[in-house]
Amino acid sequence: MTTREHHTEALKTFFRERVTAFRREGTDGKKMTQAQMARILAMDERSYVDLEHGVSGCSALTLALFLIYCCGDPVEFLEKLKEVLESDSDRAA
Repeated sequence: MTTREHHTEALKTFFRERVTAFRREGTDGKKMTQAQMARILAMDERSYVDLEHGVSGCSALTLALFLIYCCGDPVEFLEKLKEVLESDSDRAA
């Protein structure tokens, strides 16, 4: 597996965990359905389900929408993602 492929898998897993946790925790204590999350992220519900189940990864647009509308601290999210990718680089080497 190439470094890029390792990074892609690491991003897919990291994002899936964060988006699923956000949906299940909800906002103001209200959980969201997969359909509601799909609407927020401007994607087809089936595509969202695939994202949550690790079948597919997120697009740049999906990531941007998540950071804008769902992420309480986008900088912290990106710092943690950087740590994951750097750690993944060490394993891929």
